Amino acid sequence: MQRVSLRRGRDISGAWRVTRPLCRSIYILIMSGEPCRGQLLTPNYDRFRQGALLLISFLSLFAAPVGVAGAAGPHVTVELIAEQTAVQPARPFWVGLHFQLENGWHIYWTNPGDSGEPPRVKWNLPAAFQAGPLQWPAPRRIEDHSLIDYGYLHEVLLPVEIRPAGGGSEVQLNATVKWLVCREICVPGHADLELTLPMRMGMAGPPSSTHSLFAKARADMPRPAPKSWRVSATLDQHRFVLNVDTGKREIGATFFPLEPNQIENAAPQEAIPLSGGIQLEIQKSDQLLKGPAHLPGVLVFASGQGYVIEAPVTTSK
Repeated sequence: MQRVSLRRGRDISGAWRVTRPLCRSIYILIMSGEPCRGQLLTPNYDRFRQGALLLISFLSLFAAPVGVAGAAGPHVTVELIAEQTAVQPARPFWVGLHFQLENGWHIYWTNPGDSGEPPRVKWNLPAAFQAGPLQWPAPRRIEDHSLIDYGYLHEVLLPVEIRPAGGGSEVQLNATVKWLVCREICVPGHADLELTLPMRMGMAGPPSSTHSLFAKARADMPRPAPKSWRVSATLDQHRFVLNVDTGKREIGATFFPLEPNQIENAAPQEAIPLSGGIQLEIQKSDQLLKGPAHLPGVLVFASGQGYVIEAPVTTSK
C-alpha cells in the first residue's frame, strides 16, 4: 500500500510548499473529498484529509485577494478577462481565465499526465446565465525528472462561452478558480475573481485590449479531425500502434491522451512517417488492465496544429 506523506519548505516568497507527486492527491482531496485515481491513502485517510485541509487553507492565504478581475499568487497571476468591451442581451459572448507563469513553472491540461490537476472554476452568474466548459488549447509535454506532465508554460488563456439571458444595464460575473502551479514542487492557489461588463442593445462593444489573446487561444485549439481521415489503433501486451491516414506524408506527431492511465506518459513515442500519414508506437500504461474500445486524444503534428481523434482499438490475442 502506498503511504502518503507531506514535506514542507519555503521559498523567498514565504509560501509553504507541497512536494510532488503528492500535491495531486492533496488537491483532489480538497476539491472533491475523494482519493485520487488509483491511489490508496491511508490507513488514516480522515486524519490525513483533515491535515491536508488545514495545510491548503493556510497556503491559500498567500494565493490571491478576493473579488477582483485579476490576482497574483506564488509563481502565477490569473485574470478573468472578456473578449468584448460590452455584451448584448441573450447573445453568447466569451470570457477567459488568463494565466501568466514565471519561467519554469507550469499549470495543467485537462489530462495532467503523471501528476497534478487541471485548473477548475466554479461560476456564480446572474439568473438564467449559463457558462460552458473550459476550452483547452493543445498542451505540451513537460519533463520533470522521471515524470511527464501535460500542460502549459509561460502563458495560456482558457476560454469559456457565457450564454446570457435577458437585459439589464450590466453583467457581473464571479468565478472561484483553483489551480496547481508546479516546478518540481507544487503550490496550490485559488482566487475569487469578478468581472463587470456593460450590456448594450444593438451591436456588441468593440474588441477589448485582450482580444488578441482569444485569437491566439483559438489558433492553438485542437480541431476536429477531418472526416476524410482514417484513424485506428491496435493493442498488444505492451503497446498501442496508432495509425493516422491523413492523405499525405506527416513528418512527426505527439499523442496526448484524453483519458488517464491508458498510455505510459513518460515513455517516448516513436513516430514513423508514412506516405499517406503517420504511425505512432506508444507504450501501454501498466495500470491499464483491460483494453479500451477507443483511444481518444489530441494528436499534435510537427507544425504545432492539434486534432481531436478517437481511434477504435483492436486488441491482439
